[in-house]
Amino acid sequence: MTIAQRQRFYALVENDLAELERRLRDVGRGAHPTFAAAAAHLFGSPGKLLRPTLVFLAARFGPGARSGVIVDLAESLELVHTASLVHDDIVDSADLRRNVPTVNAVWNDDVALIVGDYLFAKAYALAAVLPKPEVIAMVAHTVFALCDGELTEVASVPAMPSEAQYLERIELKTASLYAACCQGAALLADAEPEHVAALGAYGTSVGLSFQITDDVLDLIGGSESLGKEVGRDLAEGMPTLPMIYAVEADADGAALASRILALDKGPEELRDLIATIRSSGGIERARARAQAFHDEAIAALDRLPDRPEREALREIADFILRRQR
Repeated sequence: MTIAQRQRFYALVENDLAELERRLRDVGRGAHPTFAAAAAHLFGSPGKLLRPTLVFLAARFGPGARSGVIVDLAESLELVHTASLVHDDIVDSADLRRNVPTVNAVWNDDVALIVGDYLFAKAYALAAVLPKPEVIAMVAHTVFALCDGELTEVASVPAMPSEAQYLERIELKTASLYAACCQGAALLADAEPEHVAALGAYGTSVGLSFQITDDVLDLIGGSESLGKEVGRDLAEGMPTLPMIYAVEADADGAALASRILALDKGPEELRDLIATIRSSGGIERARARAQAFHDEAIAALDRLPDRPEREALREIADFILRRQR
């Protein structure tokens, strides 16, 4: 049984999701055999499909939703998301995602780079025929934001960021895509301006909650449940919010920050650092921050009409906060 079958919030848009999954399975059809094989590898198990679900639910708040056009937007943004993950896995030298080997692990970095480019091109082709120029621009600006967030991570001088700097980075790298899913769909569906704004605010807040929760799980989960290497951010010297809070709470924060930022950690050092972060209160404080963004997302929903789609969006925010992977 898939995640989509287990969660109630998918039920309202199950037909749209089924069409999207069919399209994703066909992404590589007629393309270069290597890309076709990589696409089949990527979309053979499509994951939670939270972002497309947000697209389909947000579109229901406007009178002008046309199923084919909305699916085009959902597919375009899902391809953007997948392309960014393929490229992230190259940067991170990751071997596993969702308990499935990454494209760079199955083939190599060169193939993965081109596969990511191919997916971005597919996404742009879908976006280019959308009937509203402002939504086309939104897709492009979302990719700019993803790139800016990633460059902030890889091009900055290694240093422990402030909470504000961390939040700015994850808003670019993660929350911008959630906001585009919600706001772009509402625009395409001719929703009222105040509803478009409310859905955009919801998307941003729920995206921030998602990323903080993800960063917490990276430090407390198991590789079997997460589907990726535990402590990967820590191993790479990439500070996340629980680590930032741990440094703030430590009597010798500078020394702890230096250890977190180091790139040559062995298994024993990683285990010791994870134990230190867990005992610092940083995990609990980060969870509270994720809860606060969840609450902001719920507050944004209060500006929308009372209908089943609004309740489904509320359930998604709850699911994001309590998920274990």
